[in-house]
Amino acid sequence: MSTNIVWRINDVLKTAKDKQVGFKASYFTAFVAYMAISIVIELTREWLFGPSEDGSVTAIVAEAVIGLLMMPLGVGLGLLGIRRASGRNTPVSTLWEPYTMAIPLLVMFILMGLLVLTGLALLILPGIYLAIAYSFAPYLIIEKGLGIWESLETSRKAITPYWWRYFGLMLVSGLLVIGGMIPLFIGLVWVLPIITIAAGEVFVQTFNDSTTKDIKESEEAPTTG
Repeated sequence: MSTNIVWRINDVLKTAKDKQVGFKASYFTAFVAYMAISIVIELTREWLFGPSEDGSVTAIVAEAVIGLLMMPLGVGLGLLGIRRASGRNTPVSTLWEPYTMAIPLLVMFILMGLLVLTGLALLILPGIYLAIAYSFAPYLIIEKGLGIWESLETSRKAITPYWWRYFGLMLVSGLLVIGGMIPLFIGLVWVLPIITIAAGEVFVQTFNDSTTKDIKESEEAPTTG
């Protein structure tokens, strides 16, 4: 695999800070829609099946199914960041776009969840590694048209050499969110769009067309000997 990844955490955050100007309205419209849908679905689930805390199998299964069905919506928020980072339009309708690929996304999430849980069962660290290494897989399905297993492996192979850098960006993003909550959550108006675009910047730089092509060719190359 050949990559030309040169991004740095400071650089992508600075670029994201510049690009969030004019992006906040569409992002927060989508974000509010996501939260409203989540609340309505959760209240409906509790009304129909009861709280999952009561331990009933029906309530737990219902929560798991609804969680899977909501995942493409969460992917839509991240997709907004990728589109902004790549200079494309970011209409609120981007939030629903992952549902056009709902079946492969849901299968991918189930497979990813099983692999991560297996890794967590094996001394925890393998699960943490896979959770981060697979983080761009859903966007590879949508943006690059990759298959389920291909998207997981392409994400893992590209991220692994720079795993600590990705982990560092996630850590810094988490700290920024905590800081943005003080006081009164006002800072999140800037922080959430910035970290969303920053992740999009990393995706765009990591999975450019030549990099994705190199990874796919390395997987398809026949072995000799």
